Amino acid sequence: MKIIGLSTLSLLVALFLLPRPALSEDGALYHLGPGDVLQLGVFGVPDFGRRVTVNIDGSISVPFLGEVKAEGLSIHDLRVALSDGLVKDGRIQSADVTVEMVEYRPFYISGDVSRPGAVPYRPGLTVRHAIALAGGYDALRFRTENPLMTAPDLKSENESLWIDLARARARAISLKAELNASNDIDLSPIYSAPLQRSTLDEIASFEQSDLKMRIENYAKQRAFLQSSLQSAEATITALEATRQRNEEAIQLQQDAVDRMTASAAKGLVMATRIDDERHSLAEIRSQQGDSESRLVQARHDRDEIARNIEIQDEQHRAQLNDNLRDTTIQTEKLAAQIKASSEKLLYTGAVKAQLRGGSNGGPELVIYRKTNGETTQIAAKEDTEILPDDMLEVSIRPEQMMAPNTQ
Repeated sequence: MKIIGLSTLSLLVALFLLPRPALSEDGALYHLGPGDVLQLGVFGVPDFGRRVTVNIDGSISVPFLGEVKAEGLSIHDLRVALSDGLVKDGRIQSADVTVEMVEYRPFYISGDVSRPGAVPYRPGLTVRHAIALAGGYDALRFRTENPLMTAPDLKSENESLWIDLARARARAISLKAELNASNDIDLSPIYSAPLQRSTLDEIASFEQSDLKMRIENYAKQRAFLQSSLQSAEATITALEATRQRNEEAIQLQQDAVDRMTASAAKGLVMATRIDDERHSLAEIRSQQGDSESRLVQARHDRDEIARNIEIQDEQHRAQLNDNLRDTTIQTEKLAAQIKASSEKLLYTGAVKAQLRGGSNGGPELVIYRKTNGETTQIAAKEDTEILPDDMLEVSIRPEQMMAPNTQ
């Protein structure tokens, strides 16, 4: 099509600026029919002037003459008939009758256009103008009035969706590797996306770096807890050694007290010596009690740290599984969106090819026109002239198309 890039507004402006060669000045090429609106007048008779519409029965109401048959007549023939009728009526000696076309009856358009229905007729209308007045081509309610402008937007949307899908697939792969505590990932599946190699390399590089950073951060957190656990174990070992030494010291001190007590009974040592030994024994037992309390606390701290490590591992795996599930769902949604976007893009391309007159020959345009009471079917082109009462049928039937595989 020669005017694919022209907007509907431009078409409408151009339409009303076109010359009107379809009808001669006296209307000899146009036959009146129901719905036509005429302005009647007689020179020198102001009361005669009026606007009339051709009725459904093909007649018009004329002053002095009543109902006059107009259907099938040209404007010239109607003017002659009215002049002859007024002269014969005897009221007007020389009737200089004027008949002007005020509004033509409409034509009709149906099929793959935006606004099917009745369209006001103007002289010189072609099929191209008619489609512009009906809002442009529109197949399956998908506006294709200007596919040259629609296609780039759809292509950009489609490419963005593919980038998002490649990222989601890369993230799913890295999450699975992280669940296995592995830095090695195979991102080759993302290279099936119809994107530039540099874009896919950038996505792969980012995911590799992000996976490495996530693993390192988790390793640091776990190393801190492991260090705390080792410190707790060392504290327990030291406290157990202290307790063992205290037990030995208590036993030795108890033996010393027993010996002093026996010697005092024999009068060999003073009683104050026994008191000193017993005081030392009490101090050692106090130290032992403190060590036992600290050992219990240290074991509790160790167990708490070990449990925190287990909880951290469990939460980390649970979070990874949640992220993997969400990423998988996102991947499925993006795949569905890409399928829809690709179908629209392919459809737009097919319609664009049709509108340019591709191998399918463009849209199918058929005019149904009444001639002598019979309806004839005319295979039209965009330059075919439209007449009032014509029914223009527009059909766009692009070949069956398949969207790119997103699996």
